[in-house]
Amino acid sequence: MMGRLNPDQGQLFYCFDLEEAMPDHAVREIARVLDLSWVRAGLADYYSHLGRPSIDPILLIRMLILGYVFAIRSERALCREVQVNLAYRWFCCLSIEDKVPDHSAFTRARNERFRDGDIFRRVFERVVGACIAKGLVGGKGFAVDASLIAADANKCRSTPGDEWSHDIDPETAKRAVADCAGMACSPIWPASTTAGGAR
Repeated sequence: MMGRLNPDQGQLFYCFDLEEAMPDHAVREIARVLDLSWVRAGLADYYSHLGRPSIDPILLIRMLILGYVFAIRSERALCREVQVNLAYRWFCCLSIEDKVPDHSAFTRARNERFRDGDIFRRVFERVVGACIAKGLVGGKGFAVDASLIAADANKCRSTPGDEWSHDIDPETAKRAVADCAGMACSPIWPASTTAGGAR
């Protein structure tokens, strides 16, 4: 007799083990070497002791690691991928029923909570260091993606190059301009050693 799937009646109870359903995947190798036990103590100063609980910072960091490792270009796409991919859910310690954070949580964390700190750099350095120590990456070279991506810019609001003023008043500049100008003087940008000050 030919079987037939009955999609009309939903199941009332499910018995599902994400560990058993998760195939051999690269996230298992990363999880084996990843140690985020220091994160809570390192971030304690950025969080208030009052109010409702925030999204777990370890969850945000695990999701960002997935985005970097698997070249997921945006936080919206990252949240969608974690929503539907069992391996990503397993890596993020989310059950099948847990809610994935909204993409705006990353923007708020980056632009508000951790704006004045170097926590993202420290996390990145520790994760890369652990991967080098365990032999997942060589640490001797790096690759840069030089793909051209069309900018989603408004041509009606742009300023032609010959009209651009390099004398920006920090008091009246928009925050994005001020951040960019402040970063250019940051120690992470090396001083120019070429003639004419070109970078």
